[in-house]
Amino acid sequence: MGLEKNKKRKWKRNEQSSNLRDAGVTHKERVYISKKLIQLLEAECKKELPNEACGFISGHTKVCKNVWPTRNTNPSPYTFAIDIHDQDRILGELKKNHEELVGVYHSHPFGKAVPSNDDIKHAPGQQIYYFIIALGRGEANIRCYKIFNGNVREVDIKIYG
Repeated sequence: MGLEKNKKRKWKRNEQSSNLRDAGVTHKERVYISKKLIQLLEAECKKELPNEACGFISGHTKVCKNVWPTRNTNPSPYTFAIDIHDQDRILGELKKNHEELVGVYHSHPFGKAVPSNDDIKHAPGQQIYYFIIALGRGEANIRCYKIFNGNVREVDIKIYG
């Protein structure tokens, strides 16, 4: 009798899983970043206050390993533009270090960690991670997105270490 009950329970779990799959539900994408790198990002963003900070994050696939601050050529509390010379230099370093460009980051000194219309409009054409660090409420809040062709999808951040 107990064996029959377990078979029935297992069947119900499998049925539920296949219904979710059939409905198009997928697991949320996840990116990995160390606590140390989060602290570095927050410090870099605070250095640029009251203006937005910006830069790159490198690593491998979904794992962030290094932060590369860049000069904001349009310093303002509401916008940023990454210096093209910094971009070229950093992309060259990544190639030498056998790392990939995992993401772009910038801060929202007085806003939320949510992409603005400008963020969506000017997001990189590649499908890289887009990190936003909000500083306006005392404690930094970091969120990650994939922005591509005007579509925004939040990505889970898994902090380790």
